[in-house]
Amino acid sequence: MKYSLILPAYNEAESIVKTLDSLLAEKIPSLEILVVDDHSPDGTFSIVEEYGKTHENVHALLHEGDRGLSPSVVWGFDRAQGETLICMDADGQHRSCDLIKLLAEFDDPSLDMAIGSRHVEGGGFTEKWNFFRSLCSKSAALAAKIVLHTDVKDPMSGFFALRRKSFEKVEKFLDPKGFKIMLEICFLLSLCEPHRIRETPIIFAMREAGKSKLSAKVIGEYLAMLFKCFRRRKELKKSLGKQ
Repeated sequence: MKYSLILPAYNEAESIVKTLDSLLAEKIPSLEILVVDDHSPDGTFSIVEEYGKTHENVHALLHEGDRGLSPSVVWGFDRAQGETLICMDADGQHRSCDLIKLLAEFDDPSLDMAIGSRHVEGGGFTEKWNFFRSLCSKSAALAAKIVLHTDVKDPMSGFFALRRKSFEKVEKFLDPKGFKIMLEICFLLSLCEPHRIRETPIIFAMREAGKSKLSAKVIGEYLAMLFKCFRRRKELKKSLGKQ
């Protein structure tokens, strides 16, 4: 397989088939899709398992280990076969048509990671966000810039792709917790020399089914991850500079 797409899922029974149909309609060659279900009580795993019986490149995996989106993504990456590893939301808010643009970035052989960004030119939303979500997103970007000195404009993005060899450089330094694995991987890659990360514009769709996972706990885990990375920065830079 050339590409492995991980869809971390929890209670996405209402949307997962539509998401899978949309992805397969893009007819991306050499693509495997791994839906990593975090023991959803709504039957998401069984739905994907049944779907996979008629779609040979779609597989349902029941996540083992610590619960949470970030551990699910890393666990899925470890079981993927592709040279390029991709993470998207399972709820359809990340559009399948934007996946093509993200993968096209890897025509550049020097690229380590491509991030689907809502906050670069050409990116945006299908509908206007409410004040609270907009404030959270802008505050998260500002906090990442201040604490980690990163220029990533959309650190809350959950839509990204990276080369397997780039993931393997940083995997042992990961401490995946919460929802924002993308920023932790991006931060670790930024400490490697050389490295190249690019943001690609995407349009973020509104959720049609299920419930948003944004909560005070998620925000707290994001802030804890920022300061954990900040505390380890010197040690990590020393180790990753040798990668």
